[in-house]
Amino acid sequence: MQSPTLQQFTDEVIQTEPDEFIIDLLKKPQERLFLLKLEMEIEGFIKDEQRLRFDFPGMNSYQRLMVHKLAPYYKLNHYHDAMRKAVYVCKTVVTEL
Repeated sequence: MQSPTLQQFTDEVIQTEPDEFIIDLLKKPQERLFLLKLEMEIEGFIKDEQRLRFDFPGMNSYQRLMVHKLAPYYKLNHYHDAMRKAVYVCKTVVTEL
């Protein structure tokens, strides 16, 4: 059995700056707290060399959008799991903090 490997980064554009949507979120206290929690979870995931995939718990559509907008900044592939109404991210060959 083959062990899991890093994926190729699938976004068309490699971001070097946070999405404008993320910058706007930082101006809103309620969203800023959630966003900071997301960043901590993502950074912990990236630092964990044993894991290639991170499943977020069920979220509302706005929170899922935050994940989809934040993931490319870290060069993570991001996917929607419609059954769980959740998203998950996968490390890529270019993932970085």
